[in-house]
Amino acid sequence: MALACAGAFFLADNYEYKNVKVIIIKRRRWGIVTINLIPFVYTAIFAVLLFILVPRNDIRRLLIYGIIYGGVFDVVLLSITNFIGEFRYINYEPFGLMGIHFLAPISWSIFFVMYFYFLPEKPKYVYVYVIAAIFYSMLFCQMITKMGVLQLAHGIWDSIIPFILWFPLATWGYYRLTKGAKLR
Repeated sequence: MALACAGAFFLADNYEYKNVKVIIIKRRRWGIVTINLIPFVYTAIFAVLLFILVPRNDIRRLLIYGIIYGGVFDVVLLSITNFIGEFRYINYEPFGLMGIHFLAPISWSIFFVMYFYFLPEKPKYVYVYVIAAIFYSMLFCQMITKMGVLQLAHGIWDSIIPFILWFPLATWGYYRLTKGAKLR
Protein backbone atom coordinates (compact mmCIF):
# COMPACT_ATOMS: atom_id res chain seq x y z
CA MET A 1 0.00 0.00 0.00
CA ALA A 2 2.81 2.40 0.86
CA LEU A 3 4.49 1.69 -2.47
CA ALA A 4 1.20 2.34 -4.26
CA CYS A 5 0.87 5.67 -2.46
CA ALA A 6 4.46 6.65 -3.24
CA GLY A 7 4.04 5.51 -6.85
CA ALA A 8 0.81 7.47 -7.34
CA PHE A 9 2.55 10.54 -5.87
CA PHE A 10 4.88 10.60 -8.85
CA LEU A 11 2.44 9.31 -11.49
CA ALA A 12 -0.36 11.83 -11.09
CA ASP A 13 -0.88 15.01 -13.11
CA ASN A 14 -3.53 17.66 -12.49
CA TYR A 15 -5.37 19.20 -15.39
CA GLU A 16 -8.21 21.64 -15.76
CA TYR A 17 -10.64 21.00 -18.59
CA LYS A 18 -13.72 23.18 -19.12
CA ASN A 19 -13.55 24.50 -15.52
CA VAL A 20 -13.46 20.96 -14.08
CA LYS A 21 -10.25 19.89 -12.38
CA VAL A 22 -9.42 16.27 -13.09
CA ILE A 23 -6.52 14.08 -12.24
CA ILE A 24 -5.13 11.70 -14.78
CA ILE A 25 -3.20 8.75 -13.48
CA LYS A 26 -0.57 7.84 -16.04
CA ARG A 27 -1.41 4.16 -15.68
CA ARG A 28 -3.79 3.44 -18.54
CA ARG A 29 -6.00 1.07 -16.52
CA TRP A 30 -7.16 3.77 -14.08
CA GLY A 31 -8.42 6.23 -16.64
CA ILE A 32 -9.75 9.58 -15.50
CA VAL A 33 -10.86 10.17 -11.90
CA THR A 34 -12.30 13.51 -10.83
CA ILE A 35 -10.61 15.02 -7.80
CA ASN A 36 -13.73 15.09 -5.62
CA LEU A 37 -14.03 11.28 -5.95
CA ILE A 38 -10.48 10.47 -4.80
CA PRO A 39 -11.48 10.32 -1.08
CA PHE A 40 -14.09 7.69 -2.00
CA VAL A 41 -11.35 5.60 -3.58
CA TYR A 42 -8.92 5.70 -0.65
CA THR A 43 -11.70 5.22 1.91
CA ALA A 44 -12.92 2.16 -0.01
CA ILE A 45 -9.36 0.80 -0.16
CA PHE A 46 -8.94 1.28 3.61
CA ALA A 47 -12.32 -0.38 4.27
CA VAL A 48 -11.46 -3.40 2.13
CA LEU A 49 -8.08 -3.72 3.85
CA LEU A 50 -9.79 -3.45 7.24
CA PHE A 51 -12.17 -6.32 6.51
CA ILE A 52 -9.40 -8.45 5.03
CA LEU A 53 -6.78 -7.88 7.76
CA VAL A 54 -8.72 -7.40 11.01
CA PRO A 55 -11.12 -10.00 12.48
CA ARG A 56 -14.70 -8.79 12.99
CA ASN A 57 -14.59 -9.10 16.80
CA ASP A 58 -11.50 -6.90 16.90
CA ILE A 59 -13.15 -4.40 14.56
CA ARG A 60 -16.07 -4.13 16.99
CA ARG A 61 -13.70 -3.80 19.96
CA LEU A 62 -11.43 -1.20 18.33
CA LEU A 63 -14.02 0.83 16.43
CA ILE A 64 -14.72 3.24 19.32
CA TYR A 65 -10.98 3.98 19.65
CA GLY A 66 -10.73 4.45 15.89
CA ILE A 67 -13.63 6.90 15.96
CA ILE A 68 -12.20 8.83 18.92
CA TYR A 69 -8.56 8.98 17.82
CA GLY A 70 -9.20 8.93 14.07
CA GLY A 71 -12.47 10.63 13.19
CA VAL A 72 -12.90 13.05 16.09
CA PHE A 73 -9.22 14.06 16.15
CA ASP A 74 -9.35 14.64 12.39
CA VAL A 75 -12.38 16.93 12.68
CA VAL A 76 -10.79 18.87 15.56
CA LEU A 77 -7.44 19.13 13.74
CA LEU A 78 -9.06 20.25 10.49
CA SER A 79 -11.26 22.77 12.28
CA ILE A 80 -8.24 24.34 13.97
CA THR A 81 -6.08 24.34 10.84
CA ASN A 82 -8.90 25.73 8.70
CA PHE A 83 -9.38 28.52 11.23
CA ILE A 84 -5.68 29.48 11.25
CA GLY A 85 -5.29 28.85 7.50
CA GLU A 86 -2.66 26.09 7.57
CA PHE A 87 -4.30 23.40 5.45
CA ARG A 88 -7.71 22.41 4.21
CA TYR A 89 -9.50 20.10 1.83
CA ILE A 90 -10.21 21.54 -1.60
CA ASN A 91 -12.27 20.27 -4.53
CA TYR A 92 -14.73 18.41 -2.30
CA GLU A 93 -17.77 20.21 -3.79
CA PRO A 94 -20.90 18.27 -2.78
CA PHE A 95 -19.11 15.90 -0.36
CA GLY A 96 -17.99 18.22 2.40
CA LEU A 97 -18.67 21.29 4.48
CA MET A 98 -16.47 24.16 5.70
CA GLY A 99 -13.21 22.68 4.44
CA ILE A 100 -13.80 19.16 5.77
CA HIS A 101 -14.49 16.29 3.41
CA PHE A 102 -17.17 13.97 4.81
CA LEU A 103 -15.10 10.86 4.13
CA ALA A 104 -11.91 12.08 5.85
CA PRO A 105 -13.08 11.26 9.41
CA ILE A 106 -14.41 7.89 8.23
CA SER A 107 -11.12 7.08 6.52
CA TRP A 108 -9.09 8.09 9.58
CA SER A 109 -11.35 6.02 11.83
CA ILE A 110 -10.78 2.97 9.64
CA PHE A 111 -7.03 3.65 9.55
CA PHE A 112 -6.82 3.88 13.35
CA VAL A 113 -8.73 0.64 13.84
CA MET A 114 -6.01 -1.06 11.77
CA TYR A 115 -3.32 0.99 13.55
CA PHE A 116 -4.47 -0.15 17.00
CA TYR A 117 -4.95 -3.76 15.87
CA PHE A 118 -1.34 -4.03 14.69
CA LEU A 119 0.10 -1.97 17.57
CA PRO A 120 2.98 -3.99 19.07
CA GLU A 121 3.06 -4.91 22.75
CA LYS A 122 6.75 -4.29 23.46
CA PRO A 123 7.51 -0.61 24.16
CA LYS A 124 10.65 -0.44 22.03
CA TYR A 125 8.67 -1.66 18.99
CA VAL A 126 5.86 0.79 19.72
CA TYR A 127 8.22 3.72 19.13
CA VAL A 128 9.33 2.32 15.78
CA TYR A 129 5.70 1.62 14.87
CA VAL A 130 4.63 5.19 15.70
CA ILE A 131 7.49 6.64 13.65
CA ALA A 132 6.59 4.38 10.71
CA ALA A 133 2.92 5.44 10.96
CA ILE A 134 3.93 9.13 11.02
CA PHE A 135 6.08 8.59 7.93
CA TYR A 136 3.31 6.71 6.09
CA SER A 137 0.73 9.38 6.95
CA MET A 138 3.09 12.10 5.82
CA LEU A 139 3.56 10.32 2.47
CA PHE A 140 -0.19 9.85 2.12
CA CYS A 141 -0.83 13.51 2.94
CA GLN A 142 1.72 14.60 0.34
CA MET A 143 0.20 12.24 -2.23
CA ILE A 144 -3.34 13.59 -1.85
CA THR A 145 -1.95 17.14 -1.83
CA LYS A 146 -0.25 16.44 -5.16
CA MET A 147 -3.54 15.02 -6.46
CA GLY A 148 -5.36 18.25 -5.57
CA VAL A 149 -7.41 17.04 -2.59
CA LEU A 150 -5.56 19.02 0.12
CA GLN A 151 -4.05 22.49 0.14
CA LEU A 152 -1.07 23.07 2.45
CA ALA A 153 0.04 26.59 3.40
CA HIS A 154 3.63 25.63 4.33
CA GLY A 155 4.25 22.58 2.19
CA ILE A 156 5.73 19.51 3.80
CA TRP A 157 5.81 21.04 7.30
CA ASP A 158 2.02 21.05 7.39
CA SER A 159 2.05 17.32 6.75
CA ILE A 160 4.71 16.52 9.37
CA ILE A 161 3.79 18.59 12.44
CA PRO A 162 0.18 17.37 12.96
CA PHE A 163 1.19 13.72 12.71
CA ILE A 164 4.12 14.14 15.12
CA LEU A 165 1.59 15.29 17.71
CA TRP A 166 -1.35 13.09 16.67
CA PHE A 167 0.14 9.59 16.64
CA PRO A 168 2.01 9.62 19.97
CA LEU A 169 -1.03 11.20 21.65
CA ALA A 170 -3.40 8.63 20.12
CA THR A 171 -1.10 5.74 21.10
CA TRP A 172 -0.72 7.04 24.65
CA GLY A 173 -4.48 7.60 24.94
CA TYR A 174 -5.23 4.12 23.62
CA TYR A 175 -2.91 2.55 26.19
CA ARG A 176 -4.44 4.67 28.97
CA LEU A 177 -8.01 3.73 28.00
CA THR A 178 -7.29 0.03 27.54
CA LYS A 179 -4.88 -0.23 30.47
CA GLY A 180 -2.44 -1.88 28.08
CA ALA A 181 1.32 -2.08 28.31
CA LYS A 182 2.92 0.90 30.00
CA LEU A 183 5.33 2.83 27.83
CA ARG A 184 8.61 3.64 29.54
